[in-house]
Amino acid sequence: MANKSLKTLDIITVLMKNDRVREFEWLDTRSWEEQSFLDNTNNKPKLPEGFEFIPVKKSINIKKERNNKEQFINLLLEADPSIDMINRYLKNADLFVLTYNESIACVAVVSKIDENTVELKNIVTKKEYRGKGYGKKMLKYLADNYKVRYKKMIVGTSENNIPFYVKQGFDKYEKTVKNFGEDNYDEKIHNENAICIDKYYYSKNLNKKQ
Repeated sequence: MANKSLKTLDIITVLMKNDRVREFEWLDTRSWEEQSFLDNTNNKPKLPEGFEFIPVKKSINIKKERNNKEQFINLLLEADPSIDMINRYLKNADLFVLTYNESIACVAVVSKIDENTVELKNIVTKKEYRGKGYGKKMLKYLADNYKVRYKKMIVGTSENNIPFYVKQGFDKYEKTVKNFGEDNYDEKIHNENAICIDKYYYSKNLNKKQ
């Protein structure tokens, strides 16, 4: 029995050897899906000759800087005013750069503490890019990057910055280092209108689902 979904395309006449004429139905055995694909393919507009697809560059990009990390010291000094302190941890640490439209917007430094823990030593966003969420994007990138090998990331910060880091997942209090500013810096450290005396350490569980 012929399939009812088959349609007649044409009637062809075949001349047989005995000169008798017989009519045969030419049946299309394609499914409706195949026919729909062919119809859409045939009607698909063609690209003009010489047309070329140009990939769109991402406006925000983050990468690890492997060479000449010292070129970012001036920016790092905005968050840590001691060049000696920066040189001390920068040598063996990882430095990451976030660019917006190929312009440097944010940098961060991460150092290994032990086999399970890394420390965010410095993160700073250029003044003209602050308040746009680039620091948050950097922290998320760092967490995704280091959770492959480490369980925890810690950060030491001043008291008025604690709420920011807690919102970014650094929600476990670790310890307080008293008089950190006076013991490690020649001048008093100011953060906005506050003087940074003690240093507060909080940690983020890198394996915790956010």
